[in-house]
Amino acid sequence: MLFLKPKDLEPAVKLGDTVLSSFGILGKLIYDFPIPDGKNIEIYELTFPSPLIGASFKSESDILDIWLRMGLGGVVFKTVMKEKRIGNARPRLQDARIHGEKGLLNSLGLPGPGIANFINDIVHSALWEYSRPLGISIGGDTVNEYVENIDQVQTVLQHHTLPYFYEVNISCPNTENGQTICEDPATLNSLLSAVKKTVSNPISIKVSPDVSNETLSAIGEICSTYDTLLINAGNTQYKTPDEVGVKQINFAMDGGGLSGPAIFQRTLEMVSLFAQFNIPIMATGGISTIHHVQALKEAGASLFGMATALVLDPYCIPRIHSRL
Repeated sequence: MLFLKPKDLEPAVKLGDTVLSSFGILGKLIYDFPIPDGKNIEIYELTFPSPLIGASFKSESDILDIWLRMGLGGVVFKTVMKEKRIGNARPRLQDARIHGEKGLLNSLGLPGPGIANFINDIVHSALWEYSRPLGISIGGDTVNEYVENIDQVQTVLQHHTLPYFYEVNISCPNTENGQTICEDPATLNSLLSAVKKTVSNPISIKVSPDVSNETLSAIGEICSTYDTLLINAGNTQYKTPDEVGVKQINFAMDGGGLSGPAIFQRTLEMVSLFAQFNIPIMATGGISTIHHVQALKEAGASLFGMATALVLDPYCIPRIHSRL
């Protein structure tokens, strides 16, 4: 019956994206905000004109273009896997609320075009014209798959003079087996050893807030032994629908990743933990205000990744810049 039909947020999000990207010439009035002078950050050979970064969440070029026009210093593409994926069953994206804070609960399951199609899409992307670093976020079901995916991208991009880095997503909680390399630092070491044989570009390791501080410290120790590595702390936090005010009928999976301001405190804890290893840190998770950015900067972060904040209110970019 109609009144039992599950709520699904995805169509509304897609409609919103379509509307945002359809303003054409009016976009200059709506979206174009200059990045204030003197905000650039140097990370290895990459120059970010602003420390505000679009975290890995979307790969639609028209939406990423809008965010760059609004002043982001770079963006990270949505994590891509070897094969084309439709992701998990729907509904898999819902508005969430916990501790009085709004957010999103997702169990998208990494839908995407597959690595070969992704490479074809980005190699001639107009996003490179901004001359801002773009992050290539790589996932995999095995160590070999991670390595093969990165090798495929590198084989193509190494012939172009482009500012890019890799993000190795070892933390996504939405894959079928529920296990991640983030839970096994020894496997991470094997992965980095293999990737570093062929890649000199900076590599960001995206860790999960759901693993223990002991495991995060072990990851920090391993990463500190490699050159040109960053730590991305971190990702969404696993929650069940009931924990965040979502009815189970409106969520196909048993749980998903919570994003939004409610996870900020854990992000701050992780940045403080990783600061001891003297590795550049990108903070990701719950960032939406200048106060978040200032606290994370004081804790040791250099870059500040945003995702849900950009979906809910992309004008947070110029607002933060005005006080940065």
